[in-house]
Amino acid sequence: MSAASNRQIGVLTLLLTLLGFGVILYKHYALGFPLLTSETEELWQVEARIDFEANGGPATVSLNLPDTEETHRAVFRSTVAPGYDYEVIDDAKGNKAVWHRAEAPPGPETLYLHSEVFVTGEVPEYRTPPPLQPTKQMDAAERQALAALGNRLAKQSLPPRLLVTEVLRQLHNPADAMWRGLERERKSTRGRLQLAVDILAGQSVPARRIRGVLLEDRQRNRPAEWLLGVYFDGGWHLFDPGEAAEIPRESFLPLQIGDEPLFEVFGGRDSQLRFSVVKQRRAAYLNAVEDARNHRSWLIDFSIFSLPVEQQSTFKLLLLIPLGALVVVILRNLVGLRTSGTFMPILIALAFLQTTLLTGLLLFLIVVSVGLILRGYLSSLNLLLVPRIAAVLVFVIILYAAIGIASHKLGLPWGLKVTFFPMVILAWTIERMSLLWDEDGPREVFIQGSGSLFTACLAYLVMRQQGVADFIFLYPEALLIVLAIIVAIGSYSGYRLSDLRRFQSMERY
Repeated sequence: MSAASNRQIGVLTLLLTLLGFGVILYKHYALGFPLLTSETEELWQVEARIDFEANGGPATVSLNLPDTEETHRAVFRSTVAPGYDYEVIDDAKGNKAVWHRAEAPPGPETLYLHSEVFVTGEVPEYRTPPPLQPTKQMDAAERQALAALGNRLAKQSLPPRLLVTEVLRQLHNPADAMWRGLERERKSTRGRLQLAVDILAGQSVPARRIRGVLLEDRQRNRPAEWLLGVYFDGGWHLFDPGEAAEIPRESFLPLQIGDEPLFEVFGGRDSQLRFSVVKQRRAAYLNAVEDARNHRSWLIDFSIFSLPVEQQSTFKLLLLIPLGALVVVILRNLVGLRTSGTFMPILIALAFLQTTLLTGLLLFLIVVSVGLILRGYLSSLNLLLVPRIAAVLVFVIILYAAIGIASHKLGLPWGLKVTFFPMVILAWTIERMSLLWDEDGPREVFIQGSGSLFTACLAYLVMRQQGVADFIFLYPEALLIVLAIIVAIGSYSGYRLSDLRRFQSMERY
């Protein structure tokens, strides 16, 4: 092989390997693909219900959606709103679901928005602290009380987490008259949270009011909850104002931050928003696929996952064939094992995946042995090649039927699995072994036949590994790496392992 060919093979192998690994790493880290199809994630079914009385005329309803940079991500949304046009608007203020109807009849109206949400596990990082929220307008007495509270808290020198819990606890149940001086601000949860934001701002701790959905299983018709978001230790932390305790970020779906409206109804009155939540578990790769589709990833739009599920199952099996080919290449070119053809061991290994190994071996030996006997008889008739192969094919089909019927009558269901073997390949195998018998004798038939079966068994053991099958299905790009290995082996022209035994006698000289 010339030096130019070696260089081309080296460059091709390197490009295929880099491309395969690059796409695999991108899908795993950027798109969130798991390593196995058996991995599952918690999926939250969140249903928003908006009720209102239409005035009769144009009606427009909008609902805030979670921001994309938060810790949760919706992989699927659907709406039930007869007569309404629906769209999702993404602008500088965030995402909104908007329903519109040109003429809404007067009377009660109900709109539903169903979302499937999963926790991404990603916590947004902030290089610089967010700005402090401006203090709400207060009268002189309230400003004096707020300043006095700030001075007292500053003297305690509490760390941020303890400072927040102390502020919330005192706001909920004040211990002295100083807190009660802000009674007007404490009449509602929203007012208490705003007061907490003002107090923390005086201590140089950024905070904001957050409204959203608590992700608790089997919740029905629950209103949106107010929480306090506080920035410290490089990130936002959520606190329940009622319990004065921190809650995990993943257990809360934020919809409204600060003074922005949670939902708005134009052309109606007496509006009400309620949420229902149910927790489920779902395959993690399905979440990753749906999320990539929502972000219009071309890598998913033009992939196996764009096919119907039935075809995906077929390709999941076909994607294993290159692994069998890699086993054949290694055994033939590096080990020096002789097989009857190149593709026959691979297809036999695929049949073993359907029949199990021992059953497949038994059925294969029965069909091939009986087929060789018939082929020997046809040789005495001096038939031409094509009619002879056609006759063997017909006999193989008859043998399939005989084995299936006999096993059914005898109560041996394993015999019915003989149909998983590719009959054309078996017919060609019988013909090839017969010619080999005539030309090189039974010893060569035994060597190549046993080599083919050993290769098929080894390929079966590789292909039957569930982890390997899952990985190839999720990352078909790995086949580029397999191709790179095959190309690299194809350029090898040195000694094989079997040559060590052939030239062992030369060690004496």
